Parts: sequence; C-alpha cells; structure tokens
Amino acid sequence: MDHHCPWLNNCVGHYNHRYFFSFCFFMTLGCVYCSYGSWDLFREAYAAIETYHQTPPPTFSFRERMTHKSLVYLWFLCSSVALALGALTVWHAVLISRGETSIERHINKKEKRRLQAKGRIFRNHYNYGCLNNWKLFLGVDTGRHWLTRVLLPSSHLPHGNGIIWDPPPWVTAQSASVMAV
Repeated sequence: MDHHCPWLNNCVGHYNHRYFFSFCFFMTLGCVYCSYGSWDLFREAYAAIETYHQTPPPTFSFRERMTHKSLVYLWFLCSSVALALGALTVWHAVLISRGETSIERHINKKEKRRLQAKGRIFRNHYNYGCLNNWKLFLGVDTGRHWLTRVLLPSSHLPHGNGIIWDPPPWVTAQSASVMAV
C-alpha cells in the first residue's frame, strides 16, 4: 500500500520503503552531526548578534554579520530537522519492529478493537518478531547480507509483490522449529 511522503514529494510503497527509511535515518544522523559540530560556532555567533544593539555598536563588517546570522540559521535549521525527522524515523522504526506500515497500524488498531469487543485476540500475521521483522525489511537472508544489503548500496527487491507475499523460508523454518518444541 502506497502513501505520499511530503519529505520526498513522492509515494512510499513496498518497493521503496527501505530507501525511504534509509533516507530518514541518514538525514537525521547528518542533521545531528551538523548541529553538534556547529554548537560552539552557534554560541559565538549568537553572542555576537546580541551585541548588535549595544551603544556604541560593535564594528562588525557586513560579511561578519552575515556569517553570524548564517551560523545561527544553520544551527536552528539542522536542529529542527533533526528533531522532526528523528521523531518520524523513530516512529517508522517502531512500525518496522511490529511488522506494520503506517496505514496497517491504523487498520490493525481498528481490527484489534473490533475483535476485543467480541472477546477474541488479534494477531498481526506479518509480525515475525522484532529481529525477524528487521531482517525481512532490510532483505537480510544470511549473515553476509548485513554487509552487502545494509551497509553497502543495494538494489535487491524486497520479499513479495507488495500485495500478497509468503514469509521468507528462513522465517517459516524458524517458526516451524519453535512450534515443534
């Protein structure tokens, strides 16, 4: 199921969900790095801006004033994006850990309430456990795939076709071995 993402100005669906999450994660890390790295510069620039209205005014050149304002703008922009995008990234990480998308979260919540009213228990059939959900999301079938599919750029396709899919064999085999105990 696709939904529109205003950050990308594009739809996020089955075939690009992994890329969307990677974008959010690495963009958040970059903004945190930029905010942290520019903290001392921000404090100095902000202190300089505070002196602009003193009598007598300090003798900053136009270039120095623009540098001060740009550094303050840089820090506020990066920090704001880090907070907002960080919250979105954490939310999607929680959804991935549960084996859901944002749309499925609403559907499953409604279905859970409906079944509870009937005295039944709801079970998400696409939740294979936190670690297996992440392996499935990232396309990690073997230990070597952590390098070739997660840390390095990869164009491998996700499991299934986006509408119906069977669990990967390693999830089915693991579930069967647990059931046999």
